[in-house]
Amino acid sequence: MDNLASSPQSSPLVKDQQKDASEVHGAATLKSAEGAAQIDQDLAVRLDKHSLESIVELKISRFLDQIGSYYPEDLHSLIMKKVEKPLLSQILRRTGGNQVHASKILGINRNTLRKKMKLYGFSS
Repeated sequence: MDNLASSPQSSPLVKDQQKDASEVHGAATLKSAEGAAQIDQDLAVRLDKHSLESIVELKISRFLDQIGSYYPEDLHSLIMKKVEKPLLSQILRRTGGNQVHASKILGINRNTLRKKMKLYGFSS
């Protein structure tokens, strides 16, 4: 894997990581789908060279490095929310908001999708 964060202090990955760490300590809200659109094009091209799994592993590793020995009891829930919200956002956008189609793609019940949409603040 090439060095995704060549300059640790100025890297967009590190800036995201710093924001994520502050959220563990009770700060900001989850990123919106528009945040993904704001990633600079050069970074997006570089990220395309890596698997989703390797990028997620890198982000989780850097996040854990930043929070040090403080591990919140709901770490799994916190991480899953950070992944689930943009996944739902992308699928809903690509299905034109069709919840039946989106729930089939996601492999979840439509009522479960609606519950998650409410949880993440999506309009239904």
